[in-house]
Amino acid sequence: MLKDDLEKKRESGLPGGGGGRRDEVGSSGVYPMSGPHPKGNPPIVTPASWGQGKRGAAGYEDHGESELNITRVIPEKCRDIMTKDPVFCHASDSASIAAKLMLKHNIGVLPVVGAFPEYKLIGILTDRDLAMKVVAPGYDPYKITVHEIMSSPVITCSPDDEYQKALDLMEQHQIKRIPAIDNSGHVVGMISEADVALRIPDEKKIEELVRSIVQPA
Repeated sequence: MLKDDLEKKRESGLPGGGGGRRDEVGSSGVYPMSGPHPKGNPPIVTPASWGQGKRGAAGYEDHGESELNITRVIPEKCRDIMTKDPVFCHASDSASIAAKLMLKHNIGVLPVVGAFPEYKLIGILTDRDLAMKVVAPGYDPYKITVHEIMSSPVITCSPDDEYQKALDLMEQHQIKRIPAIDNSGHVVGMISEADVALRIPDEKKIEELVRSIVQPA
């Protein structure tokens, strides 16, 4: 190759003088967009991850990298903060079955669905319902059904709603949990105070929500 040609390639400003790899860049860049969150439940917001390797917080000095790597997760919709596919019970189940489900999964609320094949949300049952409507009156938990003690109608949101709507509903009705249902009325998620605290990086919103729920109606 002539010396002049080499000079032109070197001065072109392109990798390999313009003879290297050329990527097709679309609207989302070279690599395909994977979406804001992976499959499954939304990630928990953590303030930061520190350090590099075994040296921990001081390890960044070994590599000349930033000491503090902040991972920001900015939720927008209810689907971004809800726990997906919550445990549910049937209206025909006994109170005993519902209580055992709560114990097994360490939860305090169960969406109640109707008969097969629709399985649409028709009510909600809390641990408080079991205590106040079954245990306190002395009813037999094996004989009384969920349908007799559940609360209905249910305050709900849609996965596609802005998450602020769910917070507003929780504050307005002083409830700690709100089911998310799809267009067919099926339960696809549950938003609780814990979900809000773990997945919304806004301490002021969390404080306002907790204060509004605990204050007397």
